[in-house]
Amino acid sequence: MVKSGDYELPGIITIPKGLKSYPIVVFIHGSGPNDRDETFGPNKPFHDLAQGLASHGIACLRYDKRTFVYGKKSAPEGIPIDIAAEVLIDANNAIALAANYNNASGRVFVLGHSLGGMLAPKIANENQLLEGIILMAGNARPLEKLIVEQYRYLFAQDGINQKEEKTLIDLEEQIDNLEKLKKNPEYMDLQLPLDLSPSYWKSLLAYDQVSEMKAVNTKILILQGERDYQVTMEDFQLWKNVLKNNSRVSFISYPKLNHLFLEGEGPSYPSEYQVQGYIPDYVIKDIADWILEDE
Repeated sequence: MVKSGDYELPGIITIPKGLKSYPIVVFIHGSGPNDRDETFGPNKPFHDLAQGLASHGIACLRYDKRTFVYGKKSAPEGIPIDIAAEVLIDANNAIALAANYNNASGRVFVLGHSLGGMLAPKIANENQLLEGIILMAGNARPLEKLIVEQYRYLFAQDGINQKEEKTLIDLEEQIDNLEKLKKNPEYMDLQLPLDLSPSYWKSLLAYDQVSEMKAVNTKILILQGERDYQVTMEDFQLWKNVLKNNSRVSFISYPKLNHLFLEGEGPSYPSEYQVQGYIPDYVIKDIADWILEDE
């Protein structure tokens, strides 16, 4: 159990066979109410990663996300949910659990996917226990910058019709409302993107992952699927530009991989996530080699 006050999140630690000591990786989910495997249709990317890394001598802790277990009760009554309640508090407690786990070597890493990757720099700066962070499709640009781009990409698959154009216009207005919210945090009756609450958006708007990343003093691995339409190569390049003088950062992109780090051909679309696949061995090996390189 990952425990945060009254919240208890079931999880599992996958450990290597036959080792008395091993590094351990804590997995941080993407957006939405994800289970411990980060299940999308028939795919379970966190399960694949945990099994694969354990075969390389690395333990992994994964747990059900608070919004998966508790839904609308994920924050105490009367307190609106934000990124701290959704992700950060539980991530910090999971790291503390991993650091004290039997036979763990004391070498603790965080692997964040999508939103988890975006928040990984803050998690690193809040946890001196960490030796490194791994971003898998972690966006460097603010979330609101990606939303219209994603909608336009999906609508353009078969041509943007009148209804979709109206959706885009409404979305642009909702994103403009974020500027109003930023200027006046008490403005709580605005229509905002993705139907997320003003309190949640306020916590996102107050977070700057690029500034946080500049303060990270652990080693960093940034991984990106080149076919990813949700977090794109533009974000990957921005990370490269921001961190070009940091010798502790490694970058790897994969031509065949989508947002879930599953292989495919041609443009990626959501229907692809419903086709069963597995995290490729070469991705797992890259992560394992990076973790173990200093041993």
